[in-house]
Amino acid sequence: MLKSFLAKRGYGAIEDLALLAFKRGDTIFVNKFYPRPTKNDTDLALAIGSVEDIGWVLIDRQSEGEGLSRFVSLTFRRRKGL
Repeated sequence: MLKSFLAKRGYGAIEDLALLAFKRGDTIFVNKFYPRPTKNDTDLALAIGSVEDIGWVLIDRQSEGEGLSRFVSLTFRRRKGL
């Protein structure tokens, strides 16, 4: 219940937010993702993969900041035919 409540307000795991946008019928999904600094961006790769599994295609990725304030803006487009 809390997970659903937070997702509807734009907070939570990227795959939960992507699924909510997909079910809503959005054509574009944008997320500001904060990769863990100790994971060598494997969590970023896993996040992109999980969103693409839902039916999105990554169309843009921009990294900003450094260290703990580093984030990646991800823009996805709904896969054609879904």
